[in-house]
Amino acid sequence: MLLSQSIQSILQTLNQNGYQAYVVGGCVRDALLGKEYTDIDICTNALPEVVQSLFEHTVPTGIRHGTITVLMPEPVEITTFRKESDYRDHRHPSTITFVSTIQEDLSRRDFTINAMAYHPDTGLIDPFGGRQDLKDHRIRCVGDPDTRFQEDALRLMRAHRFCAKLQFTMEENTKAALIRNASLIRYIAVERICKELIQILEWDPYQIEQMTELLSPWIPELEACLQCDQNSLWHDTNVLHHSLRAVSYLKPFDKELAYALLLHDIGKPSVKTTKEGIDHFYGHPPVSAAIARRILHDLKLPSSFQKEIPALIEFHDDRLACKLKTIYRYRIEKGWSDQRMRQFFRLRQCDILAHSSYGQKSLEDLNAFIEYYNSQSKRPMEFKDLAIGGKEVLEHTSQKGRAIHDTLKQLLQYVFYYPQKNQKEILISLLEEGRFV
Repeated sequence: MLLSQSIQSILQTLNQNGYQAYVVGGCVRDALLGKEYTDIDICTNALPEVVQSLFEHTVPTGIRHGTITVLMPEPVEITTFRKESDYRDHRHPSTITFVSTIQEDLSRRDFTINAMAYHPDTGLIDPFGGRQDLKDHRIRCVGDPDTRFQEDALRLMRAHRFCAKLQFTMEENTKAALIRNASLIRYIAVERICKELIQILEWDPYQIEQMTELLSPWIPELEACLQCDQNSLWHDTNVLHHSLRAVSYLKPFDKELAYALLLHDIGKPSVKTTKEGIDHFYGHPPVSAAIARRILHDLKLPSSFQKEIPALIEFHDDRLACKLKTIYRYRIEKGWSDQRMRQFFRLRQCDILAHSSYGQKSLEDLNAFIEYYNSQSKRPMEFKDLAIGGKEVLEHTSQKGRAIHDTLKQLLQYVFYYPQKNQKEILISLLEEGRFV
């Protein structure tokens, strides 16, 4: 494991003053995997006040928990060996005790692959078999898995996140304990849930199929989507798998569209009907949009997500005819920007690609509309495209306040169809004639 001069200097300073010191955690794991590592943490048996005395530039970033940040020149966190107890909220320990050995410190960590330490003189310290678990592509808790999850319920999400990121599988005892303790996820702040969830969607969205119960406090409909088959020419899998497949096509990844694709068919189970052996989901887009609106609110996602994602979902199944009135509907009536249209196209593309081979035939229609849309891009579609603004409306009419906006909207609707009329003199003349007042 290659260590920078700064890290080696910290280790040497602690060692020369009679203390143990090791690099620990994720950087050791990533080094063994042959991955790049930049965030290096150090553990030592030196108490925090000793660490402060040994280094010139320090910040007591987490001194209550034994952590001191040393600045030389990049910040490096140094934490005293510790054990934790009394996790009364299934997240934060109420008692922290400093201990004397690295083995005791490693025993409190979540998974074996994160419970390894390294020193350039003594090599790898791996008391729980993390290196073998890396070779076996396995996520396994340190010690008793029930205890680990009950101590910190965020580990329920982290276990799936590591499976997604590393393409590992979960060891059977760990998986069973996770299922037994899934209800503890309610103790975790939803913001932390979303931070883990979005990484899972990016690295391996299919991991969500194993998380329906875990995510049920916020997205209870996932289980119904998993159980909802789609017997039709357009689909070859259940609703959830189709949605996750759509997310998998989202390259490059986009957080807003990932949530939109995850939820775009969330209402299908509630509207499903079957006729002559064929499943139908009439009216599912607005139903899905309404459910998504609640979910996004409960997940406390950004207000822009809560506003814009339901709109994308509501119209994701619209037929896009290569006609001006189709562009007019989105750009003028709904006021969508060009950026929003591009997002809409990406969502539609991912959704179509996730259909059966028969359903993917509609990709040609979508591409034809995109080509048509691009060919009409010179038309005025936003207020900034108008040859005049609110100043001219105010000068040449008696309009005030909201009425000025409404007049500009009428002008925009007019010049969209007649772009050759989008000239200052012509529009002022129309205003003076009272055509748009």
